[in-house]
Amino acid sequence: MKNAEGIFEGRELKKLFYQYWLPDSGEIKAYIIALHGWGTHSDRLKLPAEYLTEKGYAVYAFDIRGHYRNSGEIAGHMDSMDHIQKDVLLFMDTVRKDANDKKIFLMGHSFGGLIALIFAINHPTLPGVLISSPLLGMFRKLSIGKKVIKSLSSTLSKVSSTKILNNEIDQNQLTSDLKILRSHIADKHKIEVMSAKSASEIDKYAKWAMENASNLICPVFMMQGGNDKIVDKKKAETVFKEARSRDKTYREYAGFLHELWNEKGRAQVYQDMYVWLEKHLK
Repeated sequence: MKNAEGIFEGRELKKLFYQYWLPDSGEIKAYIIALHGWGTHSDRLKLPAEYLTEKGYAVYAFDIRGHYRNSGEIAGHMDSMDHIQKDVLLFMDTVRKDANDKKIFLMGHSFGGLIALIFAINHPTLPGVLISSPLLGMFRKLSIGKKVIKSLSSTLSKVSSTKILNNEIDQNQLTSDLKILRSHIADKHKIEVMSAKSASEIDKYAKWAMENASNLICPVFMMQGGNDKIVDKKKAETVFKEARSRDKTYREYAGFLHELWNEKGRAQVYQDMYVWLEKHLK
C-alpha cells in the first residue's frame, strides 16, 4: 500500500490537509472518500484502507475541520455543517482529477457517517454510500466544566458559539481490540472537546437527517454495532427503513462496539463492504 499526503482548497479557499492510500500495483477499480469520526482524524482510517487497497481500491481522506491537522484556531470547532458539506464536495472534485472516469464512493463512520448521510441525501446521483454507526443522536456526556448538560438546545442558546464543552469519550466503548484500544488511548491527536456551535450543528443536522431520510435514494450500505453504546442504533434503523433507495442493505453486527472498522471481528465487516462495492462497480 502506498500512502501520500496533499493539500486541497475547501470552502472559502481554506487549505486543508488530506492523505490517500493506493494499491501497490494493478489497476484501481474505484475511488473511496472516507470520513472519520468526531474527535479523531484521518490516520484512524488506515486499517480499512489497508484492506481496501489490497482489493484494488484507492482511499482518500481528510481531517475534518476542527480536527488534528485542520483544527484551525479552535480545536473541536466548526462554523456550520454546510461548510463541511462543501468541503466534501470540493474534495470530491480533487479526487475526481485522479479518478478520471472511475466511480467515487463515499464512506463515513460516526460523525463522518452523519456527514456522509447528509451528503448522500443531497446528492442522489452518488454511486453509493457506506455508513458506519452514524451519529444520529447527540453525545450524552457533554459538559461545561463539571456541569453536565442535560438539555442541549436550551443550554447552548445561553452560551457563546465558541464556548468549549468537555466531550470525553470512554475509549473502552469504541473497540474490544486491545492493541487498537491502547493506540487510541495513547493518541495525542484526538480531541476531547467540542465547541457549543459544533454541538448545536450536530444536533440540528442529526434531526434533519432523520426528517429527510425518505430523500435518500442512492445505493446505501448501513452498518451498525449491536452493542454500540456511543450512538443510538435504533435511529440508524429508522433512517434505513425510511430511505427510499431501491438498493439498500443493513447489517447489524452482534456484540460489536462502536468502531466497526477497528473491532476484533472487523474482517467480516471488511468482507461485507468489499462484496457490496464489487456489486456496485458497474
